[in-house]
Amino acid sequence: MFARWKSLKGVRGWHVWKLKLIDARLYFVSIFVGLLTGLVAVPYHYLLQFFFDTRRTFFDAHPRWYWHIPLFLALWGILIFVAWLVGKMPLITGGGIPQTRGVINGRISYKHPFIEMVSKFAGGVLALTAGLSLGREGPSVQIGSYVGCLVSKWTRVLSGERKQLLAAGAGAGLAAAFAAPLASSLLVIESIERFDAPKTAITTLLAGVVAGGVASWLFPVNPYHLIDAIEPLLPFLSQLKLFLLLAVVISLFGKFYSEVTLYFKQVYTGVKHPAYMKMLYLLVVAYSISLVQVNLTGGGEQFLLEQASGNGSIQIMWVVAMMMLHFVFTALSVSSGLPGGNFIPTLVTGGLFGQVIALILVQRGFIAQENVSYVMLICMSAFLVAVIRTPLTAIVLITEITGHFEVFYPSVVVGGLTYYFTELLQIQPFNVTLYDDMIHTPDFQKQKRYTLSVEIMTGSYLDGKEVDELRLPERCIIINVHRDRKDLKPDGIRLIPGDQVQIEMDAQDIEKLYEPLVSMANIY
Repeated sequence: MFARWKSLKGVRGWHVWKLKLIDARLYFVSIFVGLLTGLVAVPYHYLLQFFFDTRRTFFDAHPRWYWHIPLFLALWGILIFVAWLVGKMPLITGGGIPQTRGVINGRISYKHPFIEMVSKFAGGVLALTAGLSLGREGPSVQIGSYVGCLVSKWTRVLSGERKQLLAAGAGAGLAAAFAAPLASSLLVIESIERFDAPKTAITTLLAGVVAGGVASWLFPVNPYHLIDAIEPLLPFLSQLKLFLLLAVVISLFGKFYSEVTLYFKQVYTGVKHPAYMKMLYLLVVAYSISLVQVNLTGGGEQFLLEQASGNGSIQIMWVVAMMMLHFVFTALSVSSGLPGGNFIPTLVTGGLFGQVIALILVQRGFIAQENVSYVMLICMSAFLVAVIRTPLTAIVLITEITGHFEVFYPSVVVGGLTYYFTELLQIQPFNVTLYDDMIHTPDFQKQKRYTLSVEIMTGSYLDGKEVDELRLPERCIIINVHRDRKDLKPDGIRLIPGDQVQIEMDAQDIEKLYEPLVSMANIY
């Protein structure tokens, strides 16, 4: 008996040591994922900026009317082509964050990751080139997940490590879009992985730092750094009143924003016109806005930067009109299902809403004109909290991309209050709504059973347990244990660190059981 115990202890020690080497390899591979993601996602950002500048130069030049005809027809053809791409490859639709979460959960598999990645890249560039109000962050996240998927196949990592490379690639995609590696890690934890496994956090941060470095190298000048955020000199009680006011009005507007956006999505889906006619309607709106205010197209980021830098209008009604125009245009663009995210358009709407509030406060003599940008930055993060419901990501992202640490603590207070109020208002996070819509389609309803792969970590609940002794949730069964490149029958097996355990369950239960089952195999 003692000899058997000693033998098991020796085997366990060997596996723990071997597991550390495997972890080191995983971290190295995640750095490689970050580098490749940066080399793909940063050119994606560059092309978006290049084509936007080209389109803005055309409209600012005010060419003769007949030059608009070939451009309009060309853009219409582009949108029809992108719609055709989405029809052929449905996984490239929208921003890509719900799809990435589905892949990590195991609900979706990338059957042709390279082809889909190229299609997502091309579709996103072309959709924004036509002027639609979409963001670059969602496609960058999904492009990163495609890179993680490809690298996991090339390096033949274990099944339990595959999702960590997918998460690392997703985080690196956001880091490449904003040069914000810390916020990218938080997004993966809050919105995609939705579980704070240490390995996932480390691999995502490593990949994000590398991808963010590539982004900083190609875009050395961050336009958000040009925003002056001057804190108003207010008494403590007045500051609390300001923060409470911002949280209340942003929560209410966030409820309105979410409801209207989802309504537009339902209406767009219900319209039975051919795809080429729907693209024509979208292009008419985008082209009309381009003729009036070209900076408001392509997500509206340039318009926001112009306003926040103090170079825009300070007329309240004009800003309200531009904000509502951008809001409606964004709802239409997102409803189309073309490749493009809603992160940046949400930032823009939140920033412009904050400008409206700030200008009203200036009129009332509560703050000075120089404090408008300060309020805008706080409202940008709080509005992301209200709509996307990722408070840590929103707060850290605004701090990282602007470099203004003076807005960090106000953003924490306003963001925390906003999160509480949105809970009271029962606002469903937008990406969660999109994910739920996706998994309730007929294709997903056909799935009956699903297999989840988890890796046993040292000191976790499953570490040292015999499979026969475990009490898993109903209809959950361990069907295989992978150890030392061999598949073992689970009967009588005592689990040790490094084991790759496959758990079969009903497909409809994965969203509820994913976190509990993964937490049993991990340690905080």
